[in-house]
Amino acid sequence: MAYSTTYRGMFRAFRNLAIEEDGYSEDPEGSDLKYATLDLRTKHRSVKQAPPKVTTGEMWTDEDFPPSRAETGCVTRALMWYRPHEFIKNPQLFVDGTERYDVMQYGFGTCWFLAILSSLADKPRLLNKLINTESYAPRTDGICHCKLWKFGEWVDIYIDDYLPLFRGQTGLGLYSAQSGTASNELWVSFLEKALAKMYGSYCVVSKGGWPSEAYLALTGGVTETVFLAYYTSRPHDLFQRLHKALQAGATVSCGMRKRYTGDLGLIGRHAYTLNKTAKVQRHNGEVVNLIRLRNPHATSEWTGKWSDGSLEWKTLDKGGDLRQMKDDGEFWMSLSDFMANFTQTTICSLTPDFNKDGVSDPLNYVWSIFGEWGTAVKINIPKNCKKPGFSDKYRNRTRQGTVPVVVQVIQDEPQRGNYSNISCDWGDRARVPDIAGNRGLVLELQRVYRYILSHGTYILLPSRDERGSTKEFLVRLFSPCPIYANKY
Repeated sequence: MAYSTTYRGMFRAFRNLAIEEDGYSEDPEGSDLKYATLDLRTKHRSVKQAPPKVTTGEMWTDEDFPPSRAETGCVTRALMWYRPHEFIKNPQLFVDGTERYDVMQYGFGTCWFLAILSSLADKPRLLNKLINTESYAPRTDGICHCKLWKFGEWVDIYIDDYLPLFRGQTGLGLYSAQSGTASNELWVSFLEKALAKMYGSYCVVSKGGWPSEAYLALTGGVTETVFLAYYTSRPHDLFQRLHKALQAGATVSCGMRKRYTGDLGLIGRHAYTLNKTAKVQRHNGEVVNLIRLRNPHATSEWTGKWSDGSLEWKTLDKGGDLRQMKDDGEFWMSLSDFMANFTQTTICSLTPDFNKDGVSDPLNYVWSIFGEWGTAVKINIPKNCKKPGFSDKYRNRTRQGTVPVVVQVIQDEPQRGNYSNISCDWGDRARVPDIAGNRGLVLELQRVYRYILSHGTYILLPSRDERGSTKEFLVRLFSPCPIYANKY
């Protein structure tokens, strides 16, 4: 290691060296996270794809993901596949940067993915990791290079630039997700195709999914599903949590019950992006909490109170400028109407919100453990760990010397959606309760647990039922200080 002659440079060098000796290393992406990995699998299974080789002057065709595989099983109309320059004038990957209005769903049922992608479109630093100006050049080799996160690692996904089209009354149109702001912008279509290739076909991802799965694929971060019924008696707490989460840069989505009549413009079994909160005051002094949502269809908006055409806006002293009279899929509704119509929201952050106040806490040490079900892992909490600062409301619940640890259990998925029920527990001493009350097996791709631990040695026991064929698990432990893990 080369050392700087400046005091600050030497301090940083020795600090990094100490982290490396402890088994942790700095994130090369500059996220301020520190990572360590322990692989206990008998056989490592990589999901990475090698870059395709193309002869100069030729355009690549992906024989591993032809149209026959991409569309089989869910497309009810005849599709034609063309390269962008064959049906678009001046095709470009990006047109004037990216924004949430770029994301528009069309023929495939990927709202669960696009609702999260819409939010990331307003976060260029995160989006550039998935697709950027170096990913694709029209009319060159026909290759688009994307990255998605799957089971603990960033996967390079190479797709050819053929896209599905259908013939409608006005001519050829894209059947895939597409840009809602520029007809020659391609990044949304390519990321949806990359997702389809990673999971096998458009039809696999059209069967639906959870926004938490999409956020994992797009960032590798931590997600939490919040059931709105939990806040029925204290809606203000929900509003504050959502407000703080958005202020802290979290990505938030929401969904409603499966059976819905479609009244007032809402769509059942559909994911929406939740991207803003606001407080407004009526002429009579009443304060109303508002939530802004966006439909990935880029149309079909809420038509009830506080919608674009609602008379409620005329009752305000201030705040009327929040309303945008556009049919772009984005709309406002009151917190009470939101809770009456939607059933859950998903808050997604790069690091966990331990105390559930909406703000990610400084749990910047991440230990990733790959294993196979039935493997117990020994976890050591050193004496010199320091707990991070929490809100006054939560600080009284932690005793001096205890450490907050978030455990995220992720199961492998050889076939998407073929999940086992998973759980997490601690052994070799009195049971350590999850402070959020999570108990028993749950049928999800991933689950988050929270613990307050004293220093010492613990045995971590990820478990599953016999459903499905998943053999491997990934456990990630988030902590404010270095903790250590080895095979039991």
